Amino acid sequence: MIRVTPENEIASDECQAALTLLPLRCILDQRAIRFARAFFSGDTDTDKDGHSGLPPGLYAVPSPLFRTFHVNPIKLKIDYSPQKVDTQALRDGAVVELINISPLEGMILTLTRVEIENVVGFGSVAGLLIGRWIEHICQTQLLKFLTNTRALEPVSNVGGGVADMVILPWEAFQNGESIQKALRSGISSFTRAVTYETLTTTSRFAHYVAGGVAEVSSRGSGMSSLPSRPLNTPRTILDTTPHVVESLARGLQTASYKVVIIPYREYHRTGTRGAVTSVIKGIPVALAAPASGAVEAISFALLGARNQIRPDIRKEEEASQKGLHFDG
Repeated sequence: MIRVTPENEIASDECQAALTLLPLRCILDQRAIRFARAFFSGDTDTDKDGHSGLPPGLYAVPSPLFRTFHVNPIKLKIDYSPQKVDTQALRDGAVVELINISPLEGMILTLTRVEIENVVGFGSVAGLLIGRWIEHICQTQLLKFLTNTRALEPVSNVGGGVADMVILPWEAFQNGESIQKALRSGISSFTRAVTYETLTTTSRFAHYVAGGVAEVSSRGSGMSSLPSRPLNTPRTILDTTPHVVESLARGLQTASYKVVIIPYREYHRTGTRGAVTSVIKGIPVALAAPASGAVEAISFALLGARNQIRPDIRKEEEASQKGLHFDG
């Protein structure tokens, strides 16, 4: 039965909602968040009677009226990739823009319990939810955005290992347990943290350097000195062998193209002078291309070594890649 208001319009359905979610692993992109925000906050064009340009006699079904919308606390583990910072909004006091300065990896947030009353429409509910969560995060968990940025993440993780060397023995002392065993556990935690961060940071830095050198060496030739990285995450250092060999081979191939093939073609076209000129122009590439291939090989090998000593991180990355590519 459709209820009608005194104004002879269709009345909103009244309902109550309760939402409970298990812990979520989120891989977010700034562009996707902006789209979602625009989608939920967008207003449709309506005429003076509040209808959406429908033919006479037809009326849009109104959004439901939520007497209560209850959301239980939610735990999230987030990777976030920003694209750009809105400097004007930052100057105007929009603290939330700080998260767009650097990528975030493995940040754990707890979204507080929220209860909304007497709100019409899912869009309004989503807007209020996000607003209250952002307010709570800014008040209680803003430090996590700093400690989980890519620049400070190694310091934060190694600091956690240092803390274990102090906290675990102290807790063992208070509980009457073996201090020696607790100290060994703390040292093991610190060693794992240092090893993991060393391999991860070195691999990322090497990959960045390899990409920059490859970009310079490929200008004007249209030929990249680096192969694309495999979609599958390497499980051990042995799994990196094909890509390592291909990276080294591609670098040498690019170098030989610049100092052998192009000069040979120029020799047949313009003679010795053209060939010598091509060789001179190709010398920087001949040096840079093999170097970029070697650095990329080192970067990928270190990634495999990291995954070998930290299979938990590797399994998490494999799970995050499911659905992003299909090998059918």
